[in-house]
Amino acid sequence: MNFDNDNSRKKKWGLLVTGVVGGTLVALYAVVTPFITPALRKICLPFVPATSTQIENVLKMLQCRNGSLVDIGSGDGRIVIAAAKEGFRAVGYELNPWLVWYSRYCAWREGVHHDAKFYISDLWKMPQLEKKLEDELEHDARVIACRFPFPHWMPDYTTGEGIDTVWAYDSKNFKGSEKRYSETLPIMHSS
Repeated sequence: MNFDNDNSRKKKWGLLVTGVVGGTLVALYAVVTPFITPALRKICLPFVPATSTQIENVLKMLQCRNGSLVDIGSGDGRIVIAAAKEGFRAVGYELNPWLVWYSRYCAWREGVHHDAKFYISDLWKMPQLEKKLEDELEHDARVIACRFPFPHWMPDYTTGEGIDTVWAYDSKNFKGSEKRYSETLPIMHSS
């Protein structure tokens, strides 16, 4: 009788340990996968947080402007939140759902959640970003790129250096220009 009781306890502990280890692995997979998969894409763009200098450079390029800001590859939302604090209606698009949820929380914590919105979106599937922006932006729009300049446009303004470089393109200077576009263009990532 004592032998059966011992085996029953061992079996219960074995099931418990298996369940805990399995649950931990599933949770770890769910948390880590969105951070690793961008590095495995054809064009690697892992999450790298915006530095305070980069945020200052973006805000410098937005001085004397108002309206809307869209951040493609918004990461943890630092640029979107900073722009919302300056009075912009700001939207961030990010592939990683954990970063989107974190960005929403940070916007709420900073009190700008009404002016800063975040969406989960894979904009790598959007072909020819330059062409889309040329066709759809208003004449007075400004496009700001962080870390990666647009390959076919000449920037109107540049500030910063290294990873903190920010390029500004005024749509009045690139709209309607006849350019050739490659099949895949990099998305400007400003996280």
